[in-house]
Amino acid sequence: MSAVELHLNPSDLPREMGAMRVWLDQHRFEPSAFSCRDVDDGVLVSLEFKIAHQAVAFAERFGGRADATSEPTPFTLGAGVSTASVIG
Repeated sequence: MSAVELHLNPSDLPREMGAMRVWLDQHRFEPSAFSCRDVDDGVLVSLEFKIAHQAVAFAERFGGRADATSEPTPFTLGAGVSTASVIG
């Protein structure tokens, strides 16, 4: 999973949420989780994406911070290694 965090002014929240939904629909991106909570300096909006490049694109568009480090690293077998020897 790749997470994105945005800090928003509470008065901007309705307008920004609408813009986010339109943008997500236009790009056919579907976040897997969403949360919104009050913090000392405004509102913290958090989204999670299953695909890292979607999180990065969303963060770039809306001025957020993407943490794309949590996506699993693909694993490939070396030459001459079968899945039977890895699984047991």
